[in-house]
Amino acid sequence: MTQDSQSGAKFLREKAEASAARHHWKPELADLPELSNEQVHQLVHELQVHQIELEMQNEELRRVMTDLEESHKHFSLLFHRAPIGYLVLDQVGLIYEVNDTFCRMVSRNRDQLVGAPFAECMASADRGVFLARYRAFFKNPEGKHLEALFPRGRDSGFHAHLEGAMLGHSLGHPPVNDIPLLLLAVTDITERKSAENKRLQLERQMQETQKLESLGVLAGGIAHDFNNLLTVILGNASLALDELPPNSDARDSLEAIEHTALRAAELCRQMLAYSGKGRFVIEPIQFGTLIGEMVSLLKASISKKAILNLNLRESLPALRGDPSQIRQIVMNLVINASEALGEHAGAITLSTGLMDGSPERLAAAYLDEQLAEGPYVWLEVADTGCGMDPETQRRIFEPFFTTKFTGRGLGLSAVLGIVRGHQGALKVHSEPGKGTTFKVLFPAAPQDKPTLPRQGETQSVAWKGAGTILLVDDEESVRTMGNRMLERNGFRVLTAADGREALEIYRVRRDEIALVLLDLTMPDLDGEETFHELRRIDPNVRVVMSSGYTESEIIPRFAGQPLAGFLQKPYSTAALMDCLRVPLSGGES
Repeated sequence: MTQDSQSGAKFLREKAEASAARHHWKPELADLPELSNEQVHQLVHELQVHQIELEMQNEELRRVMTDLEESHKHFSLLFHRAPIGYLVLDQVGLIYEVNDTFCRMVSRNRDQLVGAPFAECMASADRGVFLARYRAFFKNPEGKHLEALFPRGRDSGFHAHLEGAMLGHSLGHPPVNDIPLLLLAVTDITERKSAENKRLQLERQMQETQKLESLGVLAGGIAHDFNNLLTVILGNASLALDELPPNSDARDSLEAIEHTALRAAELCRQMLAYSGKGRFVIEPIQFGTLIGEMVSLLKASISKKAILNLNLRESLPALRGDPSQIRQIVMNLVINASEALGEHAGAITLSTGLMDGSPERLAAAYLDEQLAEGPYVWLEVADTGCGMDPETQRRIFEPFFTTKFTGRGLGLSAVLGIVRGHQGALKVHSEPGKGTTFKVLFPAAPQDKPTLPRQGETQSVAWKGAGTILLVDDEESVRTMGNRMLERNGFRVLTAADGREALEIYRVRRDEIALVLLDLTMPDLDGEETFHELRRIDPNVRVVMSSGYTESEIIPRFAGQPLAGFLQKPYSTAALMDCLRVPLSGGES
C-alpha cells in the first residue's frame, strides 16, 4: 500500500472512531452471547471479508475521483485555451464565468470581470443596442447573433461576433434558483470586417470607374463629333480672314466667329476631361506659380464675405500635365467652396505640399486605379462652409448632381475626370456644419523635361508646301475645307472619303504622294486600321493622324510604328502648316 493510501486509511479510521464515539457505540460485554471458537473464527472471517470489500470500494471511489479530477482539468484547459472568448452570463447580463481568452481579448483579469455587467466591456455606442436585445437573446439564443465593438487598452479595440447557447448550470457551480444561464461565444472578426470594408470600397470604386467609363465614352464621342463641326467653322473663318484685306469691315465678324469656335473647342476639352482623355498640352507645372497667377481671378470669383487664404509650400517638385486643365481644377474647387459658404462669412484655404504615395495612403482616394507608388504633389482646398453628409458625398461626382449645399455638380465631375486623365487621385473629407476639404494628388515629375511647343505656336515663318497630300476624312465639309487650306499653301490634294478609298488611291499613286493626312474615326475601316494597311504597302509612308481626341490618348496606340505627326481638331490654317512643316522638311517619317 502506498504512503498516500496509508494516510487515507488512517484518516478514514480516525473519522470512523469519532463517529462511533458520537453515537455511543460501546459494546456491553454482559449482553454478548457465548461464542464457540468456531463461531469466533467465522465472525472474524466475515469482518475481514467486509473490510476487503470496503477497501475495494474505496479504491474504486478513489479511481473515479481521480478520473473526474483529470476530466475537470482537461475541460478547464479546453475552456480557457479556446481560440475564442467564452463567458457565462445570468439573466441580467452579469458575468458568471469567463475564460482566459476573453480576459486577454479585453486586457483585463478574471477578478475584474466576474460579477461585472458584460455590457461594460463594450464600446459605449453598442451598449444600448446590446441591452435592448439581451432579454430576447437570453430567452432564445438559437439562430441569433450580435456584433459589437470592444475597446482594448489604448488601441482601437476589436469587432466581435456574439453567439449564445443555454446552460442548465455553470462550470462547477450548482444552478441558482433553477434559472438557466447563457454560454456566450465571442469571436474576434476585426480582420473579416476590415476585409469586408475593403471589398465594399473596391466595389464602390469599380462602380465609379464603370460609370466614368460609360459616361466618358458618351462625352468623348460627342466631343469628337462636335470637333469635326468646329474644324469646319474655325477652318473656314481662318481661310476667310486670309483672303480679306487688313482694313476690311468683315474682319471683326470673322474674328468673333474664330474666337467663339475656340471657346466651343474649350468646352470640348472639358467634355474630354470628364472622360479622362483630355490631356492636350503636357508640360511641367509648378503649383505655386500657377496658383499665384490665378489669385486675382480667384478673389473675383468668390463671395465678398469669403476670405481666401494661401498656404503654398515652396520648392515643390513639378507635376506634368495640361496647365489649362489644372487651372480648371483650382477654379472649380474654389467656386464650389464659395458656394458652400453661401451668404455666410467664412474662409477658403488653398494649400500645397508633397507626400509619399504609399498604397495605404492612396487606398481611401477616389480613382485608386493601381496608382504608382512614389512622391505626389497635392493641392488642398478647404472651406468652413456647411459640409456634407455621407450620402451627399457619395453623389457629388455624378454629372449634373447638385444641391444648394454642394454647388456645381458638373464642375466636380470635370475635376474628377481631369484628375483621372492625369493618373492622379482625389480625397474628400466633410462633416455637416464643419466644412469640406478636397485634396487632389498628382504624381511628381521625376525630372524636368523640355516643354514641347503647343500646336500652332511654333515660330511663324513664310513657308509654302510642295507635293501631293492625300486627305482622308469621312466628313465632306472637312475634306472641302482642308483641300482649300492645302491648295492655298502650295500643295496638290487628293481626297478620300474612307479608308478603303484611301488605300486604293495610295496603291496607284504612292510615288507622287508626299504625305497622308488621315482622320482617326471613320466607318468601315478606321484611321488606325488604314494606317497599318498603308505601312504594309509602304513602310516609309508619312502619315499625320487627325482627331478630335487628344494626342496623349492616340499616340500610344501607334507605339513601334511612329506617326509623322498629330493634328488636333479643330485646327486653323497656321496649325495645319506647322504640323506638316516638320515631316515635309526632312523630319522623321
